[in-house]
Amino acid sequence: MFRVFKTARALCAAILAVAMLMTGCGSKSSTQTAGVELLADIVKSIQQPITRALDGWDWDSFINSSNGFGTLLINSRFALDMEKITYQSTGADGNVHSMTGLLILPRAIIGGRPSVPILMYQHGTEVYRPFSPSQYLNHQDRPTDYPEVMVAAAIASTGYAVALVDYEGMGDNLDAQPHVVGATLALQVIDLLRASRDFIAGSASPCTWNSQLFLMGYSEGGYVTMVTTRELQLNHAAEFTVTASAPLSGPHDLSGVMRGLLLSDSTFKSPYFAPLFITSYNYAYGSLTTLFSPDFAMLAPFNITIPPLFAGNTQSDTISEAMGMNFTTPTLIVMKSILTQPFIDQLTLVTSPVVGFLKLNDSYRLPGQLDFAWVPAVPVRMIHHRGDELVPFANSQVAFDAFIAAGATSVELVEETAAINISTDPVKTVHFAAAFPELINGWRWLDSFKQ
Repeated sequence: MFRVFKTARALCAAILAVAMLMTGCGSKSSTQTAGVELLADIVKSIQQPITRALDGWDWDSFINSSNGFGTLLINSRFALDMEKITYQSTGADGNVHSMTGLLILPRAIIGGRPSVPILMYQHGTEVYRPFSPSQYLNHQDRPTDYPEVMVAAAIASTGYAVALVDYEGMGDNLDAQPHVVGATLALQVIDLLRASRDFIAGSASPCTWNSQLFLMGYSEGGYVTMVTTRELQLNHAAEFTVTASAPLSGPHDLSGVMRGLLLSDSTFKSPYFAPLFITSYNYAYGSLTTLFSPDFAMLAPFNITIPPLFAGNTQSDTISEAMGMNFTTPTLIVMKSILTQPFIDQLTLVTSPVVGFLKLNDSYRLPGQLDFAWVPAVPVRMIHHRGDELVPFANSQVAFDAFIAAGATSVELVEETAAINISTDPVKTVHFAAAFPELINGWRWLDSFKQ
């Protein structure tokens, strides 16, 4: 698919000219860049064909919004160092694995090492390994393949050390993904936080840490942000203190709202979510139950053809097509159309073991006491677009209501009101189109706490 942003062209020549001036004294390295130079790369990249799976990101708003990320890059106070971080963490199978993430550090253009906060940025669902955050270092000619890395870079250019986890099964790790397996993902983020903290403390870092810690993420990243905030507060408070957390548009209510999507008779624009959930939970809980095995959960031939597509080498749209979706016609499908009746019965029965595993992973529940919500003790702002069709707004409403009922006083829920016009495109989504507005709003709220 080919998209040209006419309004971006007005900025293209000026940005490229400034970038040439800034880089004229030396070649661009694989780990260092300037904000205006990065923006020039983005402007250049969006003039090229955009991968269909990423076509819903609104790059026009990224570049041209008067208070958006493009403005941050143009007015950046720091150059950026980018490092792939390799660290050890526990996988969903209980074993220790080598994992990777991307660390973006601000470097003073003039002067010494700035003292900055750490922002842990958790990205949304991704099944194609080359699109992992750390892989951007190998594909810097295609910045629009890495929209959330570009968001993180814009934030880092204002004076933040930003760390992006690849997640197990992504980056250099070849395991299965633990998609929305909360406790596992939280620990992997925390282990990257430790590795990032240690790197920043070393002599190779262009900055130091001022002890402030922020978390933010969108979609699955919003979910991971919430469960990581929970884990840090409940079990790691002696080591880390969260300054503020922004979980954006996350699937917090897996056992309720998201289960309802799986059981819906309506078509869905990203049906690959269903087999991704099944294969992930089979990886995480296969030693405890066979209920998530492809043979039990998926109809033939999908039980054979679909699981191998989650090895990290296939883009999400291709997986949806393998389920029967057609992007050319287009033809949408019902997610549960590939599920067996016994598995649908498990999803339908609220007391079933399958629903029990979903409840175990709801981000607002208190581990060990699932009938109660944990109570955030740090500022938390959830932002969610009311029209989100992939991860419905009700996810954040359920979580917020549970927190308030449990006595939380530091939690907010903000309804995103950005106008979204996708009426002429049957496969684009509000969920993707709302990402940049929510992310800039979430970061600006976090930034109000910065010292």
